[in-house]
Amino acid sequence: MTTEVLGSVTYSETPTVNGTAVQLAGTALAPAAGTLTTPAIDLTSGALLTTPIAGGIEYDGVNLYATIDTTSGRGMIPVIQYDHLTAVGTAITTVNNFFGANSNISLVPSAYYEIEILMFFLKNASSTITWTLLNSAAPTSQNIIFEMSPVSGIVAPPGGTASLGGQVYNNTAASYSFTTGSLTNNSNQYARFRIYLANGAGTSLQIRVAATSGSLTPGINSYWFAKRLSPAGVGTFAA
Repeated sequence: MTTEVLGSVTYSETPTVNGTAVQLAGTALAPAAGTLTTPAIDLTSGALLTTPIAGGIEYDGVNLYATIDTTSGRGMIPVIQYDHLTAVGTAITTVNNFFGANSNISLVPSAYYEIEILMFFLKNASSTITWTLLNSAAPTSQNIIFEMSPVSGIVAPPGGTASLGGQVYNNTAASYSFTTGSLTNNSNQYARFRIYLANGAGTSLQIRVAATSGSLTPGINSYWFAKRLSPAGVGTFAA
């Protein structure tokens, strides 16, 4: 029988994946383990199906997609990059990256992103702080939703009415900064950014903060998450 090779998968009387025989019908497909240089599965990007099929998995070089039914159509499989603090960070006085060195968020050219940043910190000495979201190149458009605990510090659920919050629509400047009110000495604080960003050039996003007086110490379990989105909607929509 003729043997046909497509990528790393060989189709013959006894199909193999990475040199290991597998059965493609009636059993689970179990690729060989990946190595330091070869993934267990390597998808080639291509055009998306004109009509999605139930059970289909696709990759267009921007996102992975899966279709579970043809009524709702294909859906995006999220791929999320993230960084987090596994221990209390180093105290910050003058402007510095909240998550430390080599923590900037890498963003590819001509792409769309949803970014969430969750930060806990201890404020030493009463003073204002200045947050700065710094892109290495100006975004095409950037919407920002900000929230923060009251200046007195974290409030246990159900919370209070003095929490800080604000929104930014269609920011196109590379750097966006603002200053809080004076935060209480020795208070534990919480801040959160949600960012919806479209860019032209490839960029990196820095999360920077500075204390007017005293210092602030980044807290354990602070996170940022970055998820690349498809430029158009994903799914089949009803009229």
